[in-house]
Amino acid sequence: MLLKIAFRNIFRHKRRSILTGMMMAGAFVLFSLSFGFVDGGYDMIIDMFTRDRTGHVQVHVKGYLDKHSLYKKINDVESVGAIIGNAAEVLAWAPRIYGPALAFAGRKTTALNLMGIDPDREPLVTRLREKVSEGSFVSDDPLAYEIILPAKTARILKIGLGDEVALISQAADGSPATELFTVVGLVEDKNSSYGDMTAFTHIDTARDFFVLGKTAHEITVLLSNHWQSREAASLINLALAGSDLEASPWEVVEAQFYKAMQADLKGNWITLTVLTVIVAVGVLNTILMVILERTREYGVLKAIGTRPSQVFMLIVLETLILAGFSILAGAIGGIAANGYFAEYGITYPEPIEWGGMTIQYMKARITLRTLWIPSLVIFATALLVSIWPAIRAARIVPVKALREG
Repeated sequence: MLLKIAFRNIFRHKRRSILTGMMMAGAFVLFSLSFGFVDGGYDMIIDMFTRDRTGHVQVHVKGYLDKHSLYKKINDVESVGAIIGNAAEVLAWAPRIYGPALAFAGRKTTALNLMGIDPDREPLVTRLREKVSEGSFVSDDPLAYEIILPAKTARILKIGLGDEVALISQAADGSPATELFTVVGLVEDKNSSYGDMTAFTHIDTARDFFVLGKTAHEITVLLSNHWQSREAASLINLALAGSDLEASPWEVVEAQFYKAMQADLKGNWITLTVLTVIVAVGVLNTILMVILERTREYGVLKAIGTRPSQVFMLIVLETLILAGFSILAGAIGGIAANGYFAEYGITYPEPIEWGGMTIQYMKARITLRTLWIPSLVIFATALLVSIWPAIRAARIVPVKALREG
């Protein structure tokens, strides 16, 4: 009976119900869009970061991430790569070599981190090829001894494309490593997420320079989706069980970046909490006005014998039913809005340069939480703010209410 009366009251006052419902539905859409842009924004930044540098999963000799060493190397690279390639969700993999060196050109010198890459496999995993701002990418000829320098390093050494630079280091066998490299490309600092001290050469060139044979320090893995990194790393570790190798998701490889992202995500809850309070105050104000307008009606209900608990439940039911319709309408609007911005996004007037990444637009993302969190917030808010007005209506004195009416 109470449910039937609650429905009747909602549809009897259509204008008031529509306005209240629109406010709650609008709040739902705002909540949904907020989560959509938060998830979409972070999804885009993480994708750009992992595709620029780390990949989604990395495989090393155990302990390499804690302390990098020239001697902690993966021996049978092709066999390990084949095992990785057979894992679920793996799209591509690429081996890498790392080693420190001193660069000399004329009387100028500076320190470098030399990174050996496979010119065929690396572009399948990261966007390193696209980061070359001048010149060309490393060729397939390891005997050419080509090198791509950070633009800042080139300025320090006062050299350019086509010039030679001498690199000096210590090889894995203890012998001195010295060689002349030809500069074939430059990477501007703003385009690089590797910093301004990392130079790139063919992996076989780096192997020869550091006397490392057919080994690698790292195998970087690209997945179909960066959200699957932990699961993929676990599967790869199972496949590599019994070896001295371990697979680490990007969240572990770049722990500081991941923690910063998580901290920033928590900060977004402050904005969402403020939005919740605004919605709650609006709903409370609307329901209180409804109670004042219907004082005589509640007085009549009390006069004919309706118990205070029934009046209380009637107010709560009306509010929750209206919230239910608002959630349904808001869900449709939220899906439509997030779907639109997921497809077309918002283009920035000027590209934003951040950490070697260029952000030109922001897109939303449709996830379950863009629906269930707004639904929960709107429903819980409606329930909470309906309690006080419901108590007020339940305490109405019939004689006084009829006189005021």
